[in-house]
Amino acid sequence: MPRTRRATTLRRQLIAWLAGPLFILWSVSTVIDYDIAKRFVNLAYDRALLDAALDVGRQVKVLNDRVYLDLPEPALQILQTRDSGQLIYLVTGPDHDYVSGEPDLQHPPDESPETTADRVQYYDDEFRGLVIRAVALRVPVQPGSGRGAVLIQVAERVTVRDEFARQILLRMALPQGTLILLAGLAVWYGVGRGLAPLSTLRGEIESRSHRDLSALSEEQAPREVRPLIHAMNDLLSRLATAIATQQRFIADAAHQLRTPIAGLKTQTELALRQSPPGGAHEALRQLQTATEQSARLVNQLLSLARAEPGAKLGHAVERLDLARLARDATTDWVPRALARRIDLGYDGEEGTAWIEGDPFLVRDLLGNLLDNAIRYTQQGGQVTVRVVIERDAVRLSVEDNGPGIPEPERERVFERFYRVLGTGTEGCGLGLAIVREIASSHRAEVALEPGAGGRGTVVRVTFPRAG
Repeated sequence: MPRTRRATTLRRQLIAWLAGPLFILWSVSTVIDYDIAKRFVNLAYDRALLDAALDVGRQVKVLNDRVYLDLPEPALQILQTRDSGQLIYLVTGPDHDYVSGEPDLQHPPDESPETTADRVQYYDDEFRGLVIRAVALRVPVQPGSGRGAVLIQVAERVTVRDEFARQILLRMALPQGTLILLAGLAVWYGVGRGLAPLSTLRGEIESRSHRDLSALSEEQAPREVRPLIHAMNDLLSRLATAIATQQRFIADAAHQLRTPIAGLKTQTELALRQSPPGGAHEALRQLQTATEQSARLVNQLLSLARAEPGAKLGHAVERLDLARLARDATTDWVPRALARRIDLGYDGEEGTAWIEGDPFLVRDLLGNLLDNAIRYTQQGGQVTVRVVIERDAVRLSVEDNGPGIPEPERERVFERFYRVLGTGTEGCGLGLAIVREIASSHRAEVALEPGAGGRGTVVRVTFPRAG
């Protein structure tokens, strides 16, 4: 099974692109800081070792040509209990004879003859399995005598230095890491603020109706986003042009078809009256039925062209009483219902139900709802039109007790030229598509529900109530 890539946001991409270099810089900075901290720690501790060696050197005495160390016990304890750790020392005479200290301490590696009497030497070594840092100080036995120098070695473990360097590094790295984290949060916030115009643009597009193909505003958009808005406006313009061309073609074709179809219908009705019963009479009756269906299809195509997006119906919008329109439409369709022996009635509240819309399209919506209800309800059935006034809406419903629409088909019946199979009734499959388009142009919602007792169909259209 192929793995799908997770979609990422621009904000996350920017944070990822910035986090990598920042982490690398922080790592390099940590290594450099550790090296610097170690250098300064070594310098400070080396100076402390030299001070200790000088202190020991001041206590070197020569008596009867014998070198000895006059180091009091308190001073020795101070050397061995320093805050930085226990000191190890060794004092040897000019001939490398032992004077005092730890005899296991190794002599410094540089014992060349060029070594001067006052030379100070730092070196690393091992003492009883421990890594140490030592200083070697050569103190003349008797200045100017040329008898040689006493070698004073003072050492301590390097673990104390490493621990001190790590503490310094920790105190340096933590603020740097905090600054990087705060920088990441600042970038996160800044990117969010910078992308706010895109969020505004997205909200404007999401809130638009599919009928609104006007250009998007560029006033509040950043300079980098304007090319995108230009491209989208160009696409919307071309789409509006294509839709308008298609609507003009459908409207023109339907207008051109209305006249010949009306003439054909008239001639067919005349021929039926003059034709004696027989095969020709039956053929003429079928031709009349086909002509009526063609005329209905042409009229519905015209209605659909007027209701589709881009028809620019704003000039026709006015304040309408939906209750009065529903009563008038029900009255107009009574003869058609009586012809099919269907009980058609109106059941509405008293008062006016004000909405805003195109009166022609609202009548067309009512006509398609009533035509569908009467056409698909069996003889002897019942169709009821209702208008209910609510606080912020006016609800129009047309209910029948016909065979109903199966639940899986209730959304598909709004598709153009889609018809439920097995109804046994001729139709074009455009009625409910026209209803939805007209409702959408009036900011109304259409819903299909089962009738009372689960039998039949209720089509509800909810209009915003006019103030």
